[in-house]
Amino acid sequence: MSVAKRGHSYIMKNAITVVLFVAAIAFSGLSASQEAQAPVDGIRTATVKEMQTAGNYVYLLVVEEGKESWLATTPGFVTDIKEGDVIEYLGEVEMQDFHSKALNRTFDSLWFVSQIRKRKDDATDGSASEVPAENP
Repeated sequence: MSVAKRGHSYIMKNAITVVLFVAAIAFSGLSASQEAQAPVDGIRTATVKEMQTAGNYVYLLVVEEGKESWLATTPGFVTDIKEGDVIEYLGEVEMQDFHSKALNRTFDSLWFVSQIRKRKDDATDGSASEVPAENP
């Protein structure tokens, strides 16, 4: 590998690490009352359709408001998440035409997310606007 390619790879990994760190700080500031309210600006909700672990990342195909998107994050953030779960995430940075060497695949669009968690009230369709029905 050339010095230029190693340098670019090093810069990309460090940039992603910084973005993940900053967003982690912001995400950890949510109070319990904020979690129970409608989604806070910046926090997105989606349903996990598919998950793949490869290399240093977990790739998630999610459905949000009827649209599919690919997310990537580090394995430590998704220990309790499985296909079918409704998740909340933030701190996303889009990479277009991102090639994953580990998957030997190029994503048209891949969103690197810094924080991701299973939504506590676990709605079924990934819609941020859906409100669960009240019990009669």
